[in-house]
Amino acid sequence: MPLHTEDVVFLSEGTSLAGTLTLPSDIVACPCVIMVHGSGPQDRDGNISGFNVQVFKFLAEHFAENGIAALRYDKRGCAQSDGSFKESGLSEMVSDACSAIDYARQRVEIDKKCMYVLGHSEGAVLSPEIGLKRPDIAGIIMLCASLRSFEEDSIKNAEVLNRDLEKMVGIKGWLARLLFYTKDPQKTMVDLRRKVEKTKAKQIWVSFSRVSTKFYRETFNYDVKSYLNRNKLPILAIGGSKDFQCHPDDTRQIPLTTASEVTVRIIENMDHMLRNQEGEPTLLSYRNAGKTPIVQEVKEQVSNWVKLKSEQAIAPEK
Repeated sequence: MPLHTEDVVFLSEGTSLAGTLTLPSDIVACPCVIMVHGSGPQDRDGNISGFNVQVFKFLAEHFAENGIAALRYDKRGCAQSDGSFKESGLSEMVSDACSAIDYARQRVEIDKKCMYVLGHSEGAVLSPEIGLKRPDIAGIIMLCASLRSFEEDSIKNAEVLNRDLEKMVGIKGWLARLLFYTKDPQKTMVDLRRKVEKTKAKQIWVSFSRVSTKFYRETFNYDVKSYLNRNKLPILAIGGSKDFQCHPDDTRQIPLTTASEVTVRIIENMDHMLRNQEGEPTLLSYRNAGKTPIVQEVKEQVSNWVKLKSEQAIAPEK
């Protein structure tokens, strides 16, 4: 099915956010998926400098080809969006996603009864809170979600990165270890939390970058389970068996954390970037992720679920 893309701008608490609305070219009042990023300064396609993974771009194109609209946008302070990424926290991410929903609701091409939030990684963690703030959406899609604390995930990811760095050879490996190796990941997280809790500054230095204190303060205290427990929207939760950042066991735990209807899918050999990974998954492999296609099964699982839920949402009107 042909598709149509349109650059759009919408406001979130006075901040101008830029994005792309991808539409099936010959459908009016179609379902719509609003995409919420993972962590870091991401653009509308899910890319961070040096890591062009194109997660949201590829998903949006598949959805439009299957009769589903998709809205994706640059994080505030990133790419073409205004605002300051380095002074923002999780609360701004949630507000921006709610504003994206509100914008999509105004479009005549979109069926207001068939709107969905799709979060990837950190976006998946925030999606239950977004659903509570916009309870009239039709459902939540959680891709590669974590139910663990920020400290647990950070320690685990640092250990994986250390493992990868130890395998690098030559001057390149030496320089990479000098810059990115974490000698004691647990102590590093304890020290970071103390630093965040003590300061009143809007930004602090972490490694070689100035980062948002608000982000770390809110992330350290975020409890996704409390939002899942209150959620009433249907959920599609998808994890990958090769995802070391957000373990598939967390996806399996989601039905035990909410009374909502939950559909769980664990895709064999899929990693955190929704790519097929036959060998041992590594953080370093993400640099080449954009050169390979997203696993077809994850695209089909989401589009089929959205179609099913949309049929159920409009069924009473038939």
